Amino acid sequence: MPRLLLVTPAELTRDPRARRAAAAAQALGFGVVGLSGQISGEEPVPLDGVVVVRAGRQGRTNEQWKTGADSGRDSAPVRELRGAFRLLRLAARTASLVRAGRTLGRIDVVHANDLDTLPAAYLLARESGSRLVYDAHELYSEFDPDPPRLARFVLDTLEQTLARRADAVVTVSKPIAEELRRRFGVEPLVVLNAPELDAAEPPPPSNGPLRAVYQGAFGTGRPLGDLLETLRTAPGTHLTLRVSRSTRELLERELPDDLADRVTVEDPVAPAEVVAALRTHDVGLLFDRPLTVNAELSSPNKLFEYLMAGLAVVAPRLRGLSWIEDEGVGVLAEPENPAALGAALRRLGEDRPLLVELRTNARAAAVERYNAEAQRERLDRAWRG
Repeated sequence: MPRLLLVTPAELTRDPRARRAAAAAQALGFGVVGLSGQISGEEPVPLDGVVVVRAGRQGRTNEQWKTGADSGRDSAPVRELRGAFRLLRLAARTASLVRAGRTLGRIDVVHANDLDTLPAAYLLARESGSRLVYDAHELYSEFDPDPPRLARFVLDTLEQTLARRADAVVTVSKPIAEELRRRFGVEPLVVLNAPELDAAEPPPPSNGPLRAVYQGAFGTGRPLGDLLETLRTAPGTHLTLRVSRSTRELLERELPDDLADRVTVEDPVAPAEVVAALRTHDVGLLFDRPLTVNAELSSPNKLFEYLMAGLAVVAPRLRGLSWIEDEGVGVLAEPENPAALGAALRRLGEDRPLLVELRTNARAAAVERYNAEAQRERLDRAWRG
């Protein structure tokens, strides 16, 4: 049986894309082992059939992730110092991952998730004569606004060099694949961030308030304040929040008095339960501000989880999300405009036949096309060549 090594910078068992890759590999006849960094500070959860070795220092949650509040812009010299420190951390992480990876025995394919793990994966693959697959979850150097120039140059050069040496490159969406092709001269396979097929059908919409949900993380361009402003302009909508890397207590303290009775804050659910936890809602929210090219092109896990649960989607009109309207699974609104998102919610709350139509289309699209099983052939091609 061929052996596949999945390498992630943060807790592997919490990474939805890595979990799906493990399940796909097992279904395709691979034995799977994991090599995980610990930069997120998250605790492991079960992942059947996969032994995970962890390397490096335990990280901690960035305070900005807890509410998405803007931490302000650093001066150029401070940004450059932070960038230099980031490069040193990458070097240290690479060394720790390589040391741990050498203990895992024979490996046939090394699958590197994000640039954080690509140097280590390249070294391990070269030492063992393994096939190397690079999985670009993001446009790495475009993740932050105003990135430090030196770090960006080094990271872009490193990514281009190693991506070209990989046996296959995969990524999460067609727009990001086009950018990688233009920037680095590679031909990525698109493997969508889609969850496994879920046989349970969602219940019909209720006659009460429109039930919206945001299930994901906060961060740069995704502040809690935008969600609250969206809700304030959408009377008749109730919002449920399940935010990873934050706490219920903190978020409840942040709720203003005029919205407290229209927001329910719940603890995040286990990775295997995310779709089931969404089914009691009507609409799934996305609200990214396009502060970077990466945000403009993003195609997040939660979008496809919303579809599998049979939710209509309300999202900003970004290049990576334009297909939502084309597929008839949601409503798009002007970016960086919480009031426009609120208007889209009001529209769905007032037009229940449209809501039912979008939800029906969303579920059908997920079952027919946007599911992990439909992505396995491309992963198999990447892994076996």
